[in-house]
Amino acid sequence: MNNIYKYLKYATTGEEKSEEKHDMEVFMRSQELAEEYDIKYDGESIVPTDTSLADSVFEAAVQLLRSQGIYCIDTKKTIKIEEEDIIKSLNTSEMLEIGRLKEKVIVPFRYTMDSEPPVIIGGPMGGTVSEENFLEVHLSSAMEPIVQGLYAGALEKMGGKGIRGKTPFEMLAALKEAREERLATKLAGREGLALMGPGTPTISPAYMLVSSDELYSSADVQEVYQLDELKTDYETFYKSIFHLEHGNHFLSGQCPVFGGTGIGTPEGLAIVDVAETIQSKILTSASVHVSGAVHVNTNSSSTKEIMWGSNLSSIAISRNMHHYTARYYWNLAGCCTDMMFYETAAQAIGDTVSGRDMLIGPVGARGAGADHSTGLESRFMGEVAHMATSLSLAEADEAVRKIYKKYENLLVHAPEGKPFRECYDVRSEYEMRPTDEYMGLYRDVFAEVSGYCGIE
Repeated sequence: MNNIYKYLKYATTGEEKSEEKHDMEVFMRSQELAEEYDIKYDGESIVPTDTSLADSVFEAAVQLLRSQGIYCIDTKKTIKIEEEDIIKSLNTSEMLEIGRLKEKVIVPFRYTMDSEPPVIIGGPMGGTVSEENFLEVHLSSAMEPIVQGLYAGALEKMGGKGIRGKTPFEMLAALKEAREERLATKLAGREGLALMGPGTPTISPAYMLVSSDELYSSADVQEVYQLDELKTDYETFYKSIFHLEHGNHFLSGQCPVFGGTGIGTPEGLAIVDVAETIQSKILTSASVHVSGAVHVNTNSSSTKEIMWGSNLSSIAISRNMHHYTARYYWNLAGCCTDMMFYETAAQAIGDTVSGRDMLIGPVGARGAGADHSTGLESRFMGEVAHMATSLSLAEADEAVRKIYKKYENLLVHAPEGKPFRECYDVRSEYEMRPTDEYMGLYRDVFAEVSGYCGIE
């Protein structure tokens, strides 16, 4: 708690500036550091193979954090990050164990080309889910044996009406969401399966309300969203202090926008992504940092620029510091399309060989279209990740390039796909399965991806 107190004080006494100036400084400084450390994207590779480049990214990220600090939007002041705190944080971390009873999982500290697979977290991960299908969407992931945790979706409506943000209605929506997610684990016969979230609320009282032994317990991973591009706010401090005091696991999530105000190049993305991971450990003391960068033109995480920068960041972190990392999968295509499977495969292979500890999702239609999350999509992500543990960086890059060519031209007009109820035959809460069409597509694409990975 000492660091939070110190940095909260800095948030009230630091250098004052506008948010626009901070964003421009992050943009310019990350570009300068990329040139200074000779960090260059070749425009073709997706999984970097030069580990010395990753080490340079890490050094550049430390310099960026030291020079720019963290901007607090509530006070309009900069929190200075001290070098001593950065150095002390690099190789200290506690083991992360999630879930309860038979569903306990020890999250591994993974390294580049690690033979142990990442932890697989299914669910809509903040994507929009309709009220009528909320339970079944989450249940479909909880039923998959390869899934080791469930990341909540955002409830679209409550009582048939939209949920008014930043009001007490959010508290009621958070309760409804958490109860149905916990019920999904029970119906699947997986009492104790780890929950991550919640995904509906935006205010700290609603997050804290569901933090209890019955809903989101200390064995789950509760959400604390850091602002993007090296920023924070009082909401982040509220939730971090609460979870630290109660001994809860919690995540710091960020989804920086490539092509936005603070990040202009893949090299800049890699540097900022690492800096935000260090921010997570120092400023919030989160148990795990989840990154989900998206491209400004597609709002998806599956473009080659995003994947290259994210993979390079993951390699840099796994080689230079101890902190659990995960990644959100924001796919552009909808469910029950070959493009959705291709997007997931390209990301899962890259993340696995790059040392990511946890994979989350995927969600289709960029999370904006309701009910574009299914257990079969999470199963596919997990099986591809397990398969990728046998690949080298070079083999992974070759495979991902082939997969990317399958959907690159569709990024301007991705197939809409089908929502959950058109993907699954649901007869009851105890009897549901993917449609024959969906299973056939799954088998075909998995066989194709296996071939690209050299596995027959």
